Amino acid sequence: MPKFSAFNMRCLDAMIIRGGSSKGVYLDVRDLPPAGPQRDSVILKIFGSPDKRQIDGLGGADKLTSKVCLMGPPTRSDCDIDYLFGQVNQTLPKIDWTSNCGNLSSGAAYYAALKGYGQTTAGDTMHVRVHQVNLGRRILAQVPMRDSQPEVEGDFAIGGVPGTAARIDLDFGDFAGAVLKRGLLPTGNPKDLIDVPGVGQIETSIVDMANLHVFVRAIDMGLDTSLSIYDLQADASLVQRLENVRAAACRHIGFGTGHDMDELMRISVNPLIFVVAPPVGYTSITGDEVAAEDHDLFARSMARYEFSKAYPGSGSVGTAVAAGIPGTVAHAATRSGAVADAAFTLRIGHPGGTLSVDAAVNGNSRSVSYARLGRTARLLMDGRAYYR
Repeated sequence: MPKFSAFNMRCLDAMIIRGGSSKGVYLDVRDLPPAGPQRDSVILKIFGSPDKRQIDGLGGADKLTSKVCLMGPPTRSDCDIDYLFGQVNQTLPKIDWTSNCGNLSSGAAYYAALKGYGQTTAGDTMHVRVHQVNLGRRILAQVPMRDSQPEVEGDFAIGGVPGTAARIDLDFGDFAGAVLKRGLLPTGNPKDLIDVPGVGQIETSIVDMANLHVFVRAIDMGLDTSLSIYDLQADASLVQRLENVRAAACRHIGFGTGHDMDELMRISVNPLIFVVAPPVGYTSITGDEVAAEDHDLFARSMARYEFSKAYPGSGSVGTAVAAGIPGTVAHAATRSGAVADAAFTLRIGHPGGTLSVDAAVNGNSRSVSYARLGRTARLLMDGRAYYR
């Protein structure tokens, strides 16, 4: 339950942390009611939802900033901290507790380092084993330290975040098949032909890696790779076609059975849909020119009727693994030779710029040895969150 009351309001300890290209409110799970409607009600009030602008709360009026992370002591003996992620809906009184946020996973590791969890080795690196509670898997993180606190200064840059900072390394190798528990390819196929209302039959690749991902070709969806993410978002017909693909993919694999599918698509992060194409030059949202030779795969991500202005952390891991499996839509669009070996580095061209993922994928056994992503994180606020 909330620890404090002040100014005729209730309040509890909170941190706001920028993790990767997302921003989240980090709360101690022990300060909140047990899982259920009462806990959701408190969090919705803290964020100011439902309200598109979230004007009466800490939400940032964007899907990348309307996220909550509940942290606590580890409930697994092989982990140092628990991390439960919630995607707080802006316009509906709903929180999606069924997915993972790869970007805020770096914030979870950073939070653990702030609190002194993990093991510090020679060389001032803290190793943190993060229990990702939503999916029941383990993230292996390395957080650079200075004077017993997380380092924030560094020369590592990520697309969608200004400036540079210290690099936090995350390994999602444990996350193959984490959502549906049916393996990396839940249908058993690298490609599936599905019927999509308003589109017809279309080839997709459905990959369960760190989250549930659906890959389609840009040319099949009528997506112009030269357009900005804002122009793509303004194309209501394109957005609806992509949401129709998400819903059709859900029906194809039995995800969300028994739910109102339109409501599920507006609430659930999973599945994320990725529109991919061979490398092509384009302008990032920061105005920088991204050349075709600077990336191995062009990709745009969307979920819940909204394109991502950067790229999901879990999606980058899923994209790299999908590219490493022969026969997938992502593999076919990837630059020739980029994933020729079992271990590779994939450079993804996204709206915020480029990012790289190191992965080791066995295409025959469809297994993942590691999937490593570099992110940065920073504490933005440490204090109390007030709500009525």
